[in-house]
Amino acid sequence: MIRLDCAPLIQIPDRDNVWHIFARTPGLGGDAWCHLVPGTERALLIDTGFGVGNLKGMVEKLTNLPVDVLNSHNHGDHVGGNGQFARAYIHEADVPGLQAIYDRGKEGPRTVTPPGEVFFFEKEDVQQFKQTEICPLKDGDVIDLGGGYEVEIFHLPGHSPGGIAALDRKRRMLFTGDAIVFTPTYIKGNLRTPHVAPALYSVEAFHKGLLRLQEHLSEFDVIYPGHSQQGLSPQYVPDMIACCEELMNGDLTVHEELATGNNVANPLQVHVHGLAKIAFTPDRIMIKDLEAKYSE
Repeated sequence: MIRLDCAPLIQIPDRDNVWHIFARTPGLGGDAWCHLVPGTERALLIDTGFGVGNLKGMVEKLTNLPVDVLNSHNHGDHVGGNGQFARAYIHEADVPGLQAIYDRGKEGPRTVTPPGEVFFFEKEDVQQFKQTEICPLKDGDVIDLGGGYEVEIFHLPGHSPGGIAALDRKRRMLFTGDAIVFTPTYIKGNLRTPHVAPALYSVEAFHKGLLRLQEHLSEFDVIYPGHSQQGLSPQYVPDMIACCEELMNGDLTVHEELATGNNVANPLQVHVHGLAKIAFTPDRIMIKDLEAKYSE
């Protein structure tokens, strides 16, 4: 194999002591972003990437404050490095999924195999899943970082049941995980996940969360998602609402098709409105349809 001369984690500075950390994918998925948001008493690390590389060591060089993790949702490309930290905040609806990932660490050492003949990390760079303290959050909760730096939680289910956006009002920054991204927002997930209502995987539930977020549209100037392009316009929020409403009103027009990973033969169907894109399936649009099909 050929080892590329680049790190799995790359730090990028922003204004007001915020750092964005680029986490390279060790597999076939997309690269991810983590965001370090300090106050005066504590710092918040929004997501921990794939768990490849010494994320804690990098963060400790960027701030001398104690650091808590906030997971935007429970998918492996956003919680893989949680085990390097003492505790993680996550929306209560995503606690079962996060605990399931931690439980995998009890089954034996974690390994990650790079695809193809080119790789950029060593076996020692792979972090293990291990139990840390899980701190459940709900919509409207506020994390106080000191010095007037507070982060409010907005519940945006759909991509995952406990997906969130996090608003730093003082810096006028919104961090959206996979709920609002430059690439299509995937409404997906295992509808048989224990202890999770199927309704939380719907376009309608996503729409309800976006309506509350829109009430705060004047409070942020820039959006930082968990993947792809950074520094997005707040216009994504009203455009995403309109995109949801078109789907909910029966306009299932497929404007794009997106083939991802090994799913080339069955590309995702994507509906577009303005800046917003939603990868959808017809059975995951309305709450009543999901409840009728999957609730028991």
